[in-house]
Amino acid sequence: MSASRCSVCTISLSADSVSCRTYHGGVTDEMTEPEQPLGLRELKKRQSRIAMHRAALELVNEHGLGGVTVEAIAHRAGVSTRTFFNHWTTKESAIIGVLSAGDGEISEQLRRRAEEVGPQQALRRVLREAISSAPNDIELRELKKQVMAKEPRLHSVSTGNLLSVQTEMVEVLAELLEGEDARERAMLAVQIGFAVTRTAFAVSMARGIELAAAFDEVLDRYDEGDEVF
Repeated sequence: MSASRCSVCTISLSADSVSCRTYHGGVTDEMTEPEQPLGLRELKKRQSRIAMHRAALELVNEHGLGGVTVEAIAHRAGVSTRTFFNHWTTKESAIIGVLSAGDGEISEQLRRRAEEVGPQQALRRVLREAISSAPNDIELRELKKQVMAKEPRLHSVSTGNLLSVQTEMVEVLAELLEGEDARERAMLAVQIGFAVTRTAFAVSMARGIELAAAFDEVLDRYDEGDEVF
């Protein structure tokens, strides 16, 4: 990834105040943490999410969207309903298999990462972590395609959730950036980030490579610049 310079604002949170400092660090490969093996807790959490996602898809495929409940999804996945709601806000979010806006997780991740490496790298890492958590199981992806085709309403739910997530990320980044054009810059950054993510999914499917590897490759190509855009 090519080196660049950024002058952006990071947030220091304390119990009594919120202070701001300008981040002038260079953004280079040295700032990107090496990928670490998942800890046992994180691995179990990811496995639980995938199990619930799979259970939700299977049940909808068998009984239709209206015939599926949160309790049924949790039962098939072998978890409690409490565990279900620790991961998902609705049965639809489990079916779609994505983070939902409004639970504070995205905002928390962005702010925490920005404290460490600045807003640009924070956005990139949050998106990479999100795409890395998506299952690479081809059969599961095919099952999701079948379910989405059978239940068109899920497309509107997915689109609405995606827009909400993007809006939440824009709001957080706008708080972190300096200048009168902070919101516009945040909006552009999030839109580019999601374009990179969508392209990574396409590359992963077309070439049969891991999603995280596809994301890194697409991001490298973007950083290198392309005469097409």
